[in-house]
Amino acid sequence: MRIIDADGHVQERYIPWRDLIPEPFKSRAPQVVKDNRGVDFIMMEGRLCPKPMGKGCSFVGAPRNRRPEPTTGMEEPVQRLKDMDLEGIDTAVLFGTSPFLSLPFVEDRDLAGAIAQVYNNWLADYCKADGRRLKAVALVPIQDPPAAVDELRRCVKGLGFVAVATPVHSSSGKNLDHPELLPFFAEAERLGIPVCVHVGAGDGTAAGIERFDHPFYTHAMTHPFEQMIAVLCVVVGGILEKFPRLKVAFMEAGAGWIPYWMERLDEHYEYLQPTVPWLTKPPSEYMRGGQLYYSFEPDERTVGFVANFVGDDHLVFASDYNHSDSKFPDTVKSVTSRKDIPPALMAKIMGENAARLYGL
Repeated sequence: MRIIDADGHVQERYIPWRDLIPEPFKSRAPQVVKDNRGVDFIMMEGRLCPKPMGKGCSFVGAPRNRRPEPTTGMEEPVQRLKDMDLEGIDTAVLFGTSPFLSLPFVEDRDLAGAIAQVYNNWLADYCKADGRRLKAVALVPIQDPPAAVDELRRCVKGLGFVAVATPVHSSSGKNLDHPELLPFFAEAERLGIPVCVHVGAGDGTAAGIERFDHPFYTHAMTHPFEQMIAVLCVVVGGILEKFPRLKVAFMEAGAGWIPYWMERLDEHYEYLQPTVPWLTKPPSEYMRGGQLYYSFEPDERTVGFVANFVGDDHLVFASDYNHSDSKFPDTVKSVTSRKDIPPALMAKIMGENAARLYGL
């Protein structure tokens, strides 16, 4: 059985940003600083990223009972490949950490574009350690749609990236179904690569996060709430109608919310259909129609139910390596050792679906 990690992470925090970024931006390049607890953060535009405390804070640096085994694999690809061997992962699709998750909220669009280029070049070099097993996801300045299209094209055509990441919104204040973003989705469809929606607690202004200053609250709510909004925009906003060959994946929020959201959107479609005349079918039919994919958490007990509800071709395994809530080095084993997932479904969710999503 082929194992594909649909959402693993690198740690780009320690890139020599000032050396690599073009001259006009050197004085404003991302830099590593420590907060008052001695925890490393990225400083961009005078802000610590992700936000360490206060309303909408991250859980980075918060005390906790469990952490994954320490490893340098997020910075060092050779070690990463050893860790993949230890886990039994054949291919890993790589997202960033910081400033990756914070970049969409940089106000200066030109600075955001320059940071994205440095990051993507670094990630391309990281993947050269084994281009067959390490696959890159592009970071683009989504707050500047024309520049995002250009950088997406460069990453796919010039660097061989297999996907592009986006948050649910950015410093531009535009939702995913805003007309300004249509060229971005059009280019992803034209290039044949998926758009992966990925958010982070403490980055930007996730739904409801401004109401809380406690890391338990902010991290628990950010991912599922934002992904529900993302599905709402992509499905009800008509993105899939406009781009019928586009694939969109919703990462790191678990999968248990999907059946509930399908039924709730269908309920609203029943009595508010005249307000969304661009939709040709109920939202659930888009959500299980082959264009959308969802990552699940390794210890989710509802995986079998969700797969049956939404369709077994739509769920993908994601390790979240090696973020502080990952289960390395036991991530793969925590899924493959389960007796409640039939072998045929196991093969799909652990690799076959991700291979189709990313064209691997």
